[in-house]
Amino acid sequence: MKPDISKFPDLPGVYLMKDVDGNIIYIGKAKALKKRVSQYFHSPSNLTTKTHRMVEKISSIDYIITSSEIEALILEANLIKKNRPHYNVDLKDDKRYPYIKITVKERYPRIFLTRRRLMDDAVYFGPYTSVKPVRKTLDMINQLFRIRKCRKRLNEKPQRACLNMHIDRCMGPCTGKVDREEYRKNVDTAVRFLKGDTRELLGMLTRQMEEYADKQQYEAAATTRDHIEALHDFEKQQRSTAGIDDQDVIGVECDEKNAFVQLFFVRNGTMVGRADFILNRGKAEIGEIISGFVEQYYRDSPVPPTIIVQEDPNEKEILEKWLTARAGKGVSIKTPVRGEKKKLIEMAKMNASMAMEREHSLKTTGASPDKALLILKEKIGLDTIPEHIEGFDISNISGTDAVGSMVVFRKGMPAKADYRLFNIKTVEGIDDFSMMAEVVGRRYRHANEDKKNRPDLILIDGGEGQVNAAQQALDDLGANIPLVGLAKRFEHIVFPRNAEKKVLILPHTSPALKLLMQVRDESHRFAVTSHRRKRSSRLSHSELDAVEGLGKEKKKALIQHFGSVEKIRRASEKEIMEVPGIGKKLASKIISHLKG
Repeated sequence: MKPDISKFPDLPGVYLMKDVDGNIIYIGKAKALKKRVSQYFHSPSNLTTKTHRMVEKISSIDYIITSSEIEALILEANLIKKNRPHYNVDLKDDKRYPYIKITVKERYPRIFLTRRRLMDDAVYFGPYTSVKPVRKTLDMINQLFRIRKCRKRLNEKPQRACLNMHIDRCMGPCTGKVDREEYRKNVDTAVRFLKGDTRELLGMLTRQMEEYADKQQYEAAATTRDHIEALHDFEKQQRSTAGIDDQDVIGVECDEKNAFVQLFFVRNGTMVGRADFILNRGKAEIGEIISGFVEQYYRDSPVPPTIIVQEDPNEKEILEKWLTARAGKGVSIKTPVRGEKKKLIEMAKMNASMAMEREHSLKTTGASPDKALLILKEKIGLDTIPEHIEGFDISNISGTDAVGSMVVFRKGMPAKADYRLFNIKTVEGIDDFSMMAEVVGRRYRHANEDKKNRPDLILIDGGEGQVNAAQQALDDLGANIPLVGLAKRFEHIVFPRNAEKKVLILPHTSPALKLLMQVRDESHRFAVTSHRRKRSSRLSHSELDAVEGLGKEKKKALIQHFGSVEKIRRASEKEIMEVPGIGKKLASKIISHLKG
């Protein structure tokens, strides 16, 4: 039955189509609601198969009036994200890529890694496709330029210096003893370096390394060498694309169910990275897919001056107006027909096509657990078939409530009764390597006596650092058990430092790799779930429960601000009052209770 739309207004807004059970099946925007919605029912023969099927399921239609088309677009995107209607194009893979952020407007700017680019006054560099060289670069910047990365509120009153200053990783502006101009010079130097002015810095580091070597200060020389390697890794992400300014390039390929989107980032004429996404397609055509992707992706992501697409998106003019409002400056969507931009579109489409083929291959290639185990034995070089595999992962937030997980797979299948959790006991702060060493050491400290329960293979969720930490723990115990890691970014198999191999790369279609990925993902899931449970329990039950007037939300805010009850106990009344919602009276009660 056709819903009654006779009283719909001819005003801009959003319409919500529902089935007989009241479920929202489609959300759309319109410049004129009545005119747009009526098109679904006046000419059924002109509808696509997907739309015709959707219309048959419509039982009722709600609408929300907005003041403009732009406001309708924003509201539509928010409602789609919240409700995930079946017939809307839906972004499945919402991964974020890392940026380096420098808060240049602060009195003493901070520099740190972030995965959200906000419309603020900070300076951003990125996005980058690989977080590892970015972290190494930030670590090197901290050592060379000593710029703070902490979130301390810097007041006129001097504060106690943190560990970073004592280990010479920060100038310590919190102490009130740092010349602001000198600090700003270091910040400006770091900005120039991140903009690509690396020649001077590389020369300085090379000379420094040679001086250390001449003085037989080999440890310092090795550290400087690591800095140089990190610089080269960082520069690899800065490949030139001549003649093209800041822009994003969007390429799309489709199969019957999904749309595969490839997004290239071009900044200052340089291709700095790419991202890939999968969208639930329904039966949407390319124009609608691009429109849906642009709406969802740029709701929370930085908007470049130009977006290059292979085909004009639906309602292109409205999208451009919305993007311009988001960016605070003119934004255009272009469909090139020749030249370098056309070549970039073709390259993005080719990458999207390859991503689609990989997805199909993963779904169609199957193998029994026995075959996967045989391949694993051969490729890793094991003496026996790894019928008993144990996987490890660490989960924590800023070093708090840290837990280690161990999952067990027997003959390629999870044995959940044998899973184990480890509360971290000997490591404080953020040190995943030491945490991994502790967990592995505790699990296998009796391995030589209990050979019956020893695994045929240990899998570590992580790269070289975690793998070497775990191997060192085994070496300290004298436990000879094969061990490898699985690094998330490229799914490369990583061997310990004393192994003949360093890295093993298996095809994504390999049953052996799929099995290792299953073990790794299960250990990660088990660790994260357990960490959340532990953290929730701590937030629900603590010494703070007995403080009169301290509710659940304020208690949660306190724990998130300080990290633990013990740190709250050591805080001053003024420091506690920095937490939103905590006044002088309540801060006094907290101190009285914890220190009384």
